[in-house]
Amino acid sequence: MLTLNQIKQRLIDFYENHIQVNTVVYADDFDFAAYSHILYKVVHIQPVNSIIKGYEILHLFKIMIADMQDPNLQSSEDDIFSDCELIANDFLTFFGDDDYEDFLMDTDTTYQRFSESGTDRTSGVVFTAKVRQTREINPCTIPIQANIRPIIFEGFTTEFE
Repeated sequence: MLTLNQIKQRLIDFYENHIQVNTVVYADDFDFAAYSHILYKVVHIQPVNSIIKGYEILHLFKIMIADMQDPNLQSSEDDIFSDCELIANDFLTFFGDDDYEDFLMDTDTTYQRFSESGTDRTSGVVFTAKVRQTREINPCTIPIQANIRPIIFEGFTTEFE
């Protein structure tokens, strides 16, 4: 099982090595908005939450892929949407492949298109990436003091041995 930091690094590494992407930022929305060294196309990865269900853990990441829009070109926005969706599809294809051993990527998602005018006039897509992996349930690996486990008798916990 990979840690959240290991998964984060794999996501960052993919986008940093994608030929069409120039900047990758792993941060929350507030820190991303303050980031001033963006070369477009940019990918913003934000961890959303993690869900534990039995033997599985599901990590959710919001991923935004954007490019600078040229307001003088009528088709600029559609071209950006198309290019950003292709980059998102590359991501889902790479990690959604059954041969990728580190974790499973749920490939069912929805691309939300956006256009906004802030410091830069940008357009792109936002989607949620869902990383699923089997959770290790092994009490012997829990780092407790002196690696001692509490003794449990009929629902009551006694002192540590």
